Amino acid sequence: MNREETLAWIDVILDSLDNSEMMAIIRDSADDFDGEFFETMDSETQRYLAENNQKTADRLTAIARAIAVVRQNRTENL
Repeated sequence: MNREETLAWIDVILDSLDNSEMMAIIRDSADDFDGEFFETMDSETQRYLAENNQKTADRLTAIARAIAVVRQNRTENL
């Protein structure tokens, strides 16, 4: 994903109704986590921290951890 795609994806994830919906979106997107994706996730987390929005920054950190788990599981299952 490039930066713009990642920003749009982040908006979709942050608007998810619950964790199961969020995880379904992450699993469906698993092949797209490359390029600028993690750089954008990090910069957006830092932006939310700078805006004193700890809740959203923490949520993005949790999302990044979930993505790491999904990627690891895919690698182990291949």
